[in-house]
Amino acid sequence: MEIKHYILIGAIVLYIVIVYLFSRLGGTREIGTRRLFLLSLFLTPIMGLAFYLNSTHRKINHYTEESYKCDECGYVFSEEHEYCPFCEKEGKKQKLRQVDIFMT
Repeated sequence: MEIKHYILIGAIVLYIVIVYLFSRLGGTREIGTRRLFLLSLFLTPIMGLAFYLNSTHRKINHYTEESYKCDECGYVFSEEHEYCPFCEKEGKKQKLRQVDIFMT
């Protein structure tokens, strides 16, 4: 193979690597990584940048679960109890307070 072929192959590989690294930014946007990769690969990274900048940030929906926490022992219950069952065994009547816990 001639040196021109090696230069051409190297340029193509470099182009794909640049497009791949640039497309990783799309994971935080509505456009997404895969779509940004394909747009940048076929329409050049400059057009991919235009689509990236036009895309909004991805919204994260937080999920919370209603739980009940004992201030004495610190245990968190998913079911509602009038008093903490663990503290009741020790002879204490500790009321539980309602808390919202972020779930992942």
